[in-house]
Amino acid sequence: MSKESQNFWFILDNYVHVSVRGKSVLFYNTLTGKILEYSDCEPVSRLVKRLNSPRNLLVIGLTGKELANPEISRFVKSMRTFFMGDLIDASLTKGKPMQMAPYPNIQQDVEFIKKSPQGPIAVGDRMMKYVAEVSLFINSACNLDCGLCGSAHRQFLCCTRGKNTRTELESRSIKNLLQQLQGASLARLNILGGDIFKYSQWEQLPEILTDPALPTEKYLYSHYLNLAGQEHKLAQLPTDAFSLKIVVPFPVKKQQWEEIMNMPLLNRPGTHFLFIIAGETDIDAAEELITRYHLENHSYHPFFNGRNREFFRQAVFVDREDLEEARPTMREILARQCINPLQFGTLTILSNGDIYANVNARRLGAFAGDSIYDMVYKEMFRGSSWRRTRKKAAPCRHCTFNALCPPLSNYEYALGQNNLCHINPRT
Repeated sequence: MSKESQNFWFILDNYVHVSVRGKSVLFYNTLTGKILEYSDCEPVSRLVKRLNSPRNLLVIGLTGKELANPEISRFVKSMRTFFMGDLIDASLTKGKPMQMAPYPNIQQDVEFIKKSPQGPIAVGDRMMKYVAEVSLFINSACNLDCGLCGSAHRQFLCCTRGKNTRTELESRSIKNLLQQLQGASLARLNILGGDIFKYSQWEQLPEILTDPALPTEKYLYSHYLNLAGQEHKLAQLPTDAFSLKIVVPFPVKKQQWEEIMNMPLLNRPGTHFLFIIAGETDIDAAEELITRYHLENHSYHPFFNGRNREFFRQAVFVDREDLEEARPTMREILARQCINPLQFGTLTILSNGDIYANVNARRLGAFAGDSIYDMVYKEMFRGSSWRRTRKKAAPCRHCTFNALCPPLSNYEYALGQNNLCHINPRT
């Protein structure tokens, strides 16, 4: 039998992610991080179309004549070399080999729920289970003018003050909110301000923070300059009731910083420093503080201030090597195509009572007049935050890398573009 008359089975391994956009095809091995790309290769494009057909389930027949095509031959060889697929002589099998194709069967996906026999009722049955994290801005009063207030809280969890009016959340309203969330799978509660120590109902916080219905992860956020002289207020809170997040923008004021470093509050379990980074010099300054004061619990938060786009291009934008090193799993890739893992299940309540799934999007409702249940329902079915994916966003939806890139974050809002990358910057 001549080689051209032989028949083969080509099998694509089910841990390989395939992305097709126009004439471009990408293969990504989720086990090794290896990426292969093909552009304007019609034989490979046709082959991939066959592999992706639900009828074929990643297994197709190839003739020896097809394999004689140099482009297909090189493709199959690469697939085998990088452990993405295999070629089997059909004469050695009794039939077509079986392969289980990955499929995004995500219970939290609205489109999946809509197709269930119960339809939207299925959402209502477990609606509040979706809420996993709540951030409460209990007040807006603050005497600082540190340059963060206007936009930092729209990029990451950070304090912010009111511009013209000072507002507060009533403690009884907070308690009412927590009652509504008793059926939620709440894993984290964040309390922010303003200067939280100016909250007029501070004496109510111990009762709120020790509510047995609350998650164990509770965090209080404060600018480091607002901590001085507040140990008596912190002492009113049970030691194990919360962890303290200390916001540190640069440059730091040395005298006030030294005062903070001498406060016993730093010995509280879970105390964490959030260094706000707007440039390379801030990184150097943060590293110096970390080394000098032996700060073990810390993290860096890049801050786009409107003047440091080049810093973001260098420090935040991703390239192909970053994605290969990150090695997202197949489960993560499938999830990113349906929901936004960074934003799904989060709610933010500002000090004026406005509630958001994301503070950069339209508000869901008002704290006083709308139920949390109704707002979660609205976000699930008509919102633009929890299900904001690169698969739907321009220009990423046209890029073969969109499922490999990190989920859309608030930085995309801040910079006014979704493709924070060096892969296809003009896509």
